[in-house]
Amino acid sequence: MYHLTESQRGEIIGLYKDKQSLSKISKLLKIYRTTISRTIKNYLNRNNLTTLPKTGCPKLLTSKDKTILKKIVKKNNKKSAEQIRNKFIEKTNIEVSTKTIRRNLHEMNIFSRIPAQKPLLNDQQRENRLKWCIERKD
Repeated sequence: MYHLTESQRGEIIGLYKDKQSLSKISKLLKIYRTTISRTIKNYLNRNNLTTLPKTGCPKLLTSKDKTILKKIVKKNNKKSAEQIRNKFIEKTNIEVSTKTIRRNLHEMNIFSRIPAQKPLLNDQQRENRLKWCIERKD
């Protein structure tokens, strides 16, 4: 969907009142014809150019809150979402769920990973490695 500024809407209505066709307005302003017709229709129904408030739940975390969240994760990236949530609540006093924390981390391209398992060396393997290194040190 194409979003118009107040001035663009004003230009559309001005040209419409000047008896210009929708196609001509579209070519002049380089805006889709359907957007122009919808803008004119809204103007005729409401008699103003303002945008109606959008529906839906507003975002809980602001960009400042996201920055704090990112710092918490960068400081210790081995914490669970629950631990990150508790630390975030402690710093910001904003009650959020772990799902909100995860969603915002995903928006910042921070994802959880399980580290690869590395087998530990036993005593015999350590001795063999040391012997191999001593033989080849020069």
